Amino acid sequence: MNKVGDRVGAILGRTEEGETKFLGYGVYEGEGVPIEAVGPIAEALVETKSTNPMIRLDSGSVVYGCECWWGPEDEVKRNLENIKVKKVDIDDVRLEYLENNKEADKDAETTE
Repeated sequence: MNKVGDRVGAILGRTEEGETKFLGYGVYEGEGVPIEAVGPIAEALVETKSTNPMIRLDSGSVVYGCECWWGPEDEVKRNLENIKVKKVDIDDVRLEYLENNKEADKDAETTE
């Protein structure tokens, strides 16, 4: 179980090319409502004012547990050894998600 202040790492997922998308290392800050997070789980959490693990990355950005796989820094480092890693920025990921959903909303309106 992680405690507030523990060092952690955050992984977004994998690319089609098999690279692991890595968000970075940071500090577990406890629980918070993921207001700036994106995705269906984040939207449900915000709507119900439910909290989710909150990680402040060394870059200063905040990422939530509903947006990534995360765990103790030493375990994440071990998991990333000897594999292809692509560093990604959570702000870019969120922007891309919002832009893609805006396009999907426009397409849905067009077909109605």
